[in-house]
Amino acid sequence: MRQLILAAALTAGLLAGGCSGTDVELKGGVFDMLGVSDLNVKREEPKMQDRAGLVIPPSTASLPPPGTGAQPVVASNGEAFPVNPEERTTADAAQIVEKHRAFCAQARQRYEAGLTPMLEASPWGPCHESVLRNFSGKDLAGNKAVGAPQ
Repeated sequence: MRQLILAAALTAGLLAGGCSGTDVELKGGVFDMLGVSDLNVKREEPKMQDRAGLVIPPSTASLPPPGTGAQPVVASNGEAFPVNPEERTTADAAQIVEKHRAFCAQARQRYEAGLTPMLEASPWGPCHESVLRNFSGKDLAGNKAVGAPQ
């Protein structure tokens, strides 16, 4: 019997609560004393700052003509794919090593021919061979040698 009364009370509460909707007004002296009544509350418009004005775009005269920018890499089957940054870094490093070796080969030829008093250094590092650099990948100053494995 007790469970039946509890179920009836819960059902009545759910039915009454479901009919009220979402906009519930609390009216009465008890609610006024509790401070939850919203009869005397004046709703004010929120104060907001003025937004910034519209920004006019710059003139298009300074833009390059279409098609003159960087072109996408095209695969052998004609599809354009984005370039992997890791592959680009590896390719760039290989090009730097080749440029360094070519510069050093020319510098050795100039030195052996007596055109320069000492072996020149390339922009990427010194050209002289070193056992320490070949073994550790770094020179005496601790700088990474060009072409050393990572």
